[in-house]
Amino acid sequence: MPFDGLVGILKTLDLDSIQELEVFDWFQALSEQSLFATQLGRIRNLRSLKLAYYQWAFPPEGEQSSNHFLSHLSQLQHLQKLHLSCSYLSGNLHQVLSCLQTPLYALEIRSCTLLDTDITFLSQSLHATCLKKLDLSGNNLSYMVPGPLEALLRAVARTLQHLDLNHCWLKDAHLHAILPTLCCCVHLRSLGLSDNPFSRASLLGLLERTAVLTELKQVLYPIPVECCAYLHGLSWGPVDKGKLSQTQVELQALLQAMQRADMQWRPPPPSSLPGTLAQPE
Repeated sequence: MPFDGLVGILKTLDLDSIQELEVFDWFQALSEQSLFATQLGRIRNLRSLKLAYYQWAFPPEGEQSSNHFLSHLSQLQHLQKLHLSCSYLSGNLHQVLSCLQTPLYALEIRSCTLLDTDITFLSQSLHATCLKKLDLSGNNLSYMVPGPLEALLRAVARTLQHLDLNHCWLKDAHLHAILPTLCCCVHLRSLGLSDNPFSRASLLGLLERTAVLTELKQVLYPIPVECCAYLHGLSWGPVDKGKLSQTQVELQALLQAMQRADMQWRPPPPSSLPGTLAQPE
């Protein structure tokens, strides 16, 4: 939809009745950002905001535009869920989150090139101790372990229910390092770790350690490195179907042994698997 069309629609609506807004667009000029920000600030009862492909203009180049947008964002005093994806926020997450006066319950920051300073700020922000859902998928978190990622998990441990760290370039050593802190998230209900190059042994160890989390029911695990090659942190086919099936059997057996038949462990859906599945010999 053209930008003018989006603004035109917003002008025809009762803005006080809007509680969710999703915008997937590239704003081609700072003037468009400014006009959108003005309309956004008028949606005073907004609970959920989703922005994808938004071109943030941070200082020094875009100081005026950035300040204008953030000043209107700060007026959303009922905002509970914020989703940002496919945007360049590197080193500037504090500017977005610090303008919010009330804590968020759900925060999704996907593929936004986050730095360790962003994760550190988040762990120390007013939002951390209130978050029920956190999605950092698509950000390279491998160099934040040990350190910032563990601190963040520690900060959110008392409230977190849903955690997604899909395609975060995490390997076995990173998983082993964050496991103790991850197991402190006692209210965790779902965990997403797809597209991280973990070994079969690490997945079995993860299951054994997280079995104590009685509220954890859903785990999306990656294709083990024994079953598929990885390139730039992404699984790259073909997948060895026989080895993957054997891994699934072993996980199910361990679930039974740990008396956690209520927990569902599943790999990525077949439609997302790379290449052609190799047939078992």
